[in-house]
Amino acid sequence: MSTDDGAVGSENSDAEPQAASAAGEFNIRVSLNGVSLGWWTDIGSPEWWIAAVPKQSDSTTWTQISTSADGIYLKKSTNNYLSYRSANVVYSTGLKMRDWGAAARWQLEGKNLRCLDNNNLVGRDGDSFYCNGQNVVEVEFVPV
Repeated sequence: MSTDDGAVGSENSDAEPQAASAAGEFNIRVSLNGVSLGWWTDIGSPEWWIAAVPKQSDSTTWTQISTSADGIYLKKSTNNYLSYRSANVVYSTGLKMRDWGAAARWQLEGKNLRCLDNNNLVGRDGDSFYCNGQNVVEVEFVPV
């Protein structure tokens, strides 16, 4: 995690939860206005931004972690979570992988994904994804 990413809503101070969801493992397909953009993955070090790749086999495998009625966490198989850069810096609200302490809470609303920590829907700008409510994308959890 970059040192200038900033906090997400409130940092998670509880113990990291275990997957208890019936959703199992899945990949996330993303589209814009019904046109497929591909499958979510992270682009790796040093920033771990979320991007779309054309092949499902190249995408990230996720697990849905439900801790309460207050949304879900989306966990990558490497114990990192879908989150966003929240500091008031370049690429603010950009989707990326972060550790449990900075994991963001999410909620599916139909085919849209809302970040409960900043109350914005996930959208796209160029090749990047943000939780800023602009150019809102649709997501689909596809079992692996």
